[in-house]
Amino acid sequence: MNKNNNGCQHCCNEKFNCTGVRPFRAIDVDCIQPNSQPTVEGTLAFGSFYDPSGNPVLISPATPPVPGQKIVFTTPGPSLNVSPAPFPNNTTDLQVAVGGIYEVNMNISVELLNLTSDLIETEVRFGLFINDTVVVNESNFLSLNDLNMVGGAESVVTLRMANTIGNTIQLRLNKDDRLSIRVILATTQAFYRYPSLVVTKIAD
Repeated sequence: MNKNNNGCQHCCNEKFNCTGVRPFRAIDVDCIQPNSQPTVEGTLAFGSFYDPSGNPVLISPATPPVPGQKIVFTTPGPSLNVSPAPFPNNTTDLQVAVGGIYEVNMNISVELLNLTSDLIETEVRFGLFINDTVVVNESNFLSLNDLNMVGGAESVVTLRMANTIGNTIQLRLNKDDRLSIRVILATTQAFYRYPSLVVTKIAD
């Protein structure tokens, strides 16, 4: 049949409804107009850093406002647009390749030693840093061992406390921002092991 005769009704995309043959009984997908405002999906981004060895790392004493050492990682996890930063920060910092709203999850196991004769507690506090200069105050997490048993001829007892501490926050990051976990405060006889840093983009 000639589609140009009066028995055919023109549709979009050069399609015709040839009523002289049979009526349309289903929607012709070629005749559906495309969405004039297509949805643009945001760029995915995620990455992680770990140290699964379990080797204890001694934490050097630190007193605010001067920050202490960075937490060192050994093993990158799955990643897309988030990766270890270039040297010399390749074992401490994760760098984001795209800006957006990110969720940052931080966890670390700490071990604190103290003596019952000590007059001060053993304490360590960590925080998230951006580009080594900006500390994210709401990211702080800490562990404290302050049991004190001073008593005449009583034996001095060594107290050992081990636990896993952490924090999860959301914040906006810019392209090429570097993230690291750093010691905010630390007394003597503090150790860490099994650190993890997980960064996931959740919105543009």
